[in-house]
Amino acid sequence: MSSYVCSAPDNYGNSYYFRGNVTNNYVKFGKNEQGQDMYWRIIRINGDGSIRLIYDGTSAHANGEDSADRQIGTSAYNSSSNDNAYVGYMYGTPGSSSYAETHTNTNDSTIKSYLDDWYKRVFSGTSYESYIVDNLFCNDRSINKIIPNDDYSNLGYGTEKTSYRWFYGPWDNEEVQYPRIACSNQNDRFTVSDGLIGNGDLTYPIGLITTDEAVLAGGYNNSNSQYYLYTARTFWTLSPYNFYGNYASYAYVHFVASTGSVNGGTVISTNAVGVRPTINLMANSLKFGDGTMTNPYTVEAA
Repeated sequence: MSSYVCSAPDNYGNSYYFRGNVTNNYVKFGKNEQGQDMYWRIIRINGDGSIRLIYDGTSAHANGEDSADRQIGTSAYNSSSNDNAYVGYMYGTPGSSSYAETHTNTNDSTIKSYLDDWYKRVFSGTSYESYIVDNLFCNDRSINKIIPNDDYSNLGYGTEKTSYRWFYGPWDNEEVQYPRIACSNQNDRFTVSDGLIGNGDLTYPIGLITTDEAVLAGGYNNSNSQYYLYTARTFWTLSPYNFYGNYASYAYVHFVASTGSVNGGTVISTNAVGVRPTINLMANSLKFGDGTMTNPYTVEAA
């Protein structure tokens, strides 16, 4: 698979994203609790010029490399899965009778607490923190209205069967929406202090990659080890998938599979899946290096 730099609009302007077998998007930034350097891959340059990164380990891993080091650990997405509320990075009141009450950003999900705790341990109070900026993370809970031959109610609350925007299928199928970077609903745009574009509900500027970003990077509904996100490990995205009601109630969130495919979701409370944090660095902060494995971008001179 070749490598490209492509563009698509986001909520801030025009974003430029890396796609395919990219070998010049390595970043060395920060140190973990053991004092080891941390390596990241650039997902895209956001519309405001900030730089979106995904965690990639304590050394520079080659594309296609199978390594548990490329995630910070594993976690369930949430503590329960028997209500639509639990697909939220933050969520409202389970059992509510309205979409708004269900998806109010009141309670932290399990995965958000996991990421916040990690951020506090490795970035809070360090010199690296000054480079991390507040750019939104999209937990798109908008409802997919295009589900043929099924009895999904598309209400998005309580224990009603629901399909969120991403529904499994080939992405060239007209019944399935194409990937997009822009996040539809302000309530789903998680930010720390920005209440103009985002919701201002985060404590720390950390999140996860979205299904859209994973697809644009090279993931699709078949195996693919030839793009830079592949780790031979399953890891979470921030994108709700669906909720199965009736006889069994299970909320699902999308993941990138160990095969590199982006082909569905998993039950959020019973499956511990890999966690790869996503952060945003200030525009023009990567002043050194050339982005290769041997000379990654850095914010400070070596």
